[in-house]
Amino acid sequence: MKFARAALMPAVIVISMFFLSGVSLGQELAGLPAMPLTKEAAVDYALSHNRLYKAAFEDVGAADQKVKEALADFFPKVDGAYAYRHFSEQPFVSIKEFGPAGSAIPFNLRTSNHWEINLVQPLFTGFGLEAQYKINKAGRQLSKFQREEVRLNLVRDVQATYLQTLLAEKLLEVARDNAASIEVQRSNAEAAFKQGVAAENDVLKAEVSLSEAVQRVRNAEKQLIILRSTLNQLLDIDLTSQVELAGIEEKTYQVPDLGELFMAAERNRPEYLAMATSIKQSEFGKTAARSRYYPKFSAFAQYYREGEDFTADRNPFTNNENTAVGVRMDWNLFEGGKTRATELEWDYRRRALEQRRDDLRQKIRLQVQNAFEQLKVAKANIATTRVALKQAEENERITTLQYKEQVVIFLEVLNAQVFIAQTRADFYQAIYGYEIAKAELERAIGIQIGS
Repeated sequence: MKFARAALMPAVIVISMFFLSGVSLGQELAGLPAMPLTKEAAVDYALSHNRLYKAAFEDVGAADQKVKEALADFFPKVDGAYAYRHFSEQPFVSIKEFGPAGSAIPFNLRTSNHWEINLVQPLFTGFGLEAQYKINKAGRQLSKFQREEVRLNLVRDVQATYLQTLLAEKLLEVARDNAASIEVQRSNAEAAFKQGVAAENDVLKAEVSLSEAVQRVRNAEKQLIILRSTLNQLLDIDLTSQVELAGIEEKTYQVPDLGELFMAAERNRPEYLAMATSIKQSEFGKTAARSRYYPKFSAFAQYYREGEDFTADRNPFTNNENTAVGVRMDWNLFEGGKTRATELEWDYRRRALEQRRDDLRQKIRLQVQNAFEQLKVAKANIATTRVALKQAEENERITTLQYKEQVVIFLEVLNAQVFIAQTRADFYQAIYGYEIAKAELERAIGIQIGS
């Protein structure tokens, strides 16, 4: 019998593993992440499926094509053209000095087919092409910074929503436990009233307290539903899907001092780095505007054919094909101050961007300081609320015993129940608030703490 059990255990394990893997595979086929879902897995899944983050990649692709467009302007352009023309009458010229009056001499084709190929190579554009190329490269870098900003926001939002959902589950558990405890107290008060050892007022107080507890349960249920839907939206799955969360481990983190966090934020925040790139872009824009002060040179080559037939082989009036090469100069001598105005426009833009950059630096520092202080407070609250929770549990135990001995009134028992529920909620809010504050601080400095 023991041998049979020993032989059966591996089979049970294999079947169980197959069933669990089948569940996981079914979830993936249904568009759901593998469960239970850890916080790290939730972030990875969101980065792979969130549509706003995918859109940011498309924006980078579009900006990359703009760079290729600007680069293409350095290369020669080849254009081809074909024209068909038919005059209603034969073109002619009258030469009275050399012929009778009214004599007409044909000088051009009545029906013509014209083929043409042109090649143009820019030689010098007053540094305009180079400036436009640098502008587009800066635009591509800006789109990458914007994509990184979307990524940081998504990571922060997923982590915060994940933690808030876990907290909402705990608060719902606390609310239900509180309602159940008050229900027990209501039943005890009702039984005591029937036995004549308690006043009817105790029953009424218990009814009111129970009603309030039930309302807290309903509000907690509603909040949990909204947070679950918010997390599903960030993961880009159906809002009504039930995602099982794995939870977190309670731990603390080594955080650098405030000065180091300030420097880290200035090195890594994509919004701040984007400002520096935008300032450079404005300088390139000024260079592009100033290019109109210079003459522009280009080389060109042309080959054409013109004749009566489609292939332009027959032309009795002139040669049916020809080639030309040359150099062209274009120089705008006066345009009413437009170039100067454009140049000044870029100067104003650059100075405005510099002011915004300095203002953004202050805002970033304020965000870092706020998140840093919030993390410190949350860490201290964990120890404080843990002690308070033990005290509330002991207070509830003593108060219940005292009421049985008629030392305290029934309201003290109800207050003890509310007090223990509040301290338990405060304890969970401290634990998850610490993790949420860490996520906010990491968003504020642009990198993970410890990386």
